[in-house]
Amino acid sequence: MSLYLVFKTLHILFIVSWFAGIFYLPRLFVYHAESESKEAKDQLAKMETNLIKFITPLGLLALFFGLMMGFLGAEWAVFFSQNWIIAKLFIVLALILYQIFCWKILKDLRSTEHNWTGFKLRIFNEVPVLLLLIGIIAAVFKF
Repeated sequence: MSLYLVFKTLHILFIVSWFAGIFYLPRLFVYHAESESKEAKDQLAKMETNLIKFITPLGLLALFFGLMMGFLGAEWAVFFSQNWIIAKLFIVLALILYQIFCWKILKDLRSTEHNWTGFKLRIFNEVPVLLLLIGIIAAVFKF
């Protein structure tokens, strides 16, 4: 078994896990913004905090194993100059910024003076779906 395939397996595992959390977190935000109950809001805030703390290392591990696959080859400089890899790196950067923005939303929702609505958060929730689709297309078609 090659080390590359081990890294690829771990990369896929952590990508799937990270995205599961990235898809669920904004849904919790929607419930939080639409809730009328203080107890429910407190419970959702706790769930949101625990989830974002859980998925952050998953994203870091996905990035680590993805980069390790690139560095494993003898021609890693060529690997990182391919258009599809550059596209994936931009997608990863966008996902990192998305998650950082999730931290801000989490903080905003704890305030009574936020302007997040369920509708805005539902739209926000669709961003990682588009990023995932672009990443998959880049990896499969290697454009």
